[in-house]
Amino acid sequence: MSETSPAKIKIGKINQIAIVVRDIPRTIENYWNILGIGPWVVFTFGPPVMHKQTYYGKPCPHRFSIACAQVGSCELELLQPLEGDTIYADFLTEHGEGLHHIRYFVDTVGELDKHVRVLAELGFPSAMGGRFGDDGSYHYVDTVSGLKCILEMVKEPSVMPKPDYRWPENEAEESPAKIKVKNITQVALVVRDIQETIKNYWTILGIGPWDIVHCVPPLIHDLTYMGKLGDFAMKIAFAKAGDLQLEAIEPIMGDNIYSDFLAEHGEGLHHIQFYVEDQEETARIMNKEGFPTLMRIGFLDGVSSYYDTLAALKCVWEASQVRKTQPPMTRYP
Repeated sequence: MSETSPAKIKIGKINQIAIVVRDIPRTIENYWNILGIGPWVVFTFGPPVMHKQTYYGKPCPHRFSIACAQVGSCELELLQPLEGDTIYADFLTEHGEGLHHIRYFVDTVGELDKHVRVLAELGFPSAMGGRFGDDGSYHYVDTVSGLKCILEMVKEPSVMPKPDYRWPENEAEESPAKIKVKNITQVALVVRDIQETIKNYWTILGIGPWDIVHCVPPLIHDLTYMGKLGDFAMKIAFAKAGDLQLEAIEPIMGDNIYSDFLAEHGEGLHHIQFYVEDQEETARIMNKEGFPTLMRIGFLDGVSSYYDTLAALKCVWEASQVRKTQPPMTRYP
């Protein structure tokens, strides 16, 4: 009999991954040209459309731009701070551009306010929020200590404001990208203690159960790191939140991009994954287009490659060729 999560909040679906950037127009053009992601809808938000805005519990009007593109069942969002104190500007100062938060929807403002209260009682305060239009609301909760990233909850208004613009303007325009990402399959966290992290997701948000894999040779093989033969190992855990898979990664030995990230940024959202049918052809195109392979992992009969897309796309992207064989796993809970 499966165990029931004790969480007072149960998140059925994560529907957005967000990246904080300094230049939305340039970044959306890069996504369109490199991975075929788009078209994009761009908004500027602030008073009076957004009101009763707060920053760590204090009134604080703020303005920001967002750009959204649907990638399969998951929305990719870019955020650029404009005016006022915001957690986006804080992130840029502390970390630079990069993956910032994950989002879920609620049905009513009352439900959203309840979630904010419950999380505050657990020690996770609202970092930023406000009302949105006539009947919408948004809040970012500082769940970094427990969930290793910011969590956003949104009740969309019944009437959305008109966008500033759409890009590309011609909806019939075809992307020139040689690799076209049709679906985001996974977002991954790098953590120091995988057991603690997945326990928190289970007990705080009801996300789980989690499948845990101890990734050591020969389960993983043909490893490379920064263009040279690799020798590393890690623990990974997977859980579904709707159609999106969440992955937690704990490096345990050797030189690898996960340990590099921990040393430079600490724990947090690390990369986004998409599936490919031909790993070798994908690598050839990405490398030729100027995106070196940071790390490559043979995983049973599958392969995953991580590309240095940080400068152009503001995060690492992983191309994964799906394995047909299942690895030995344990489960939590």
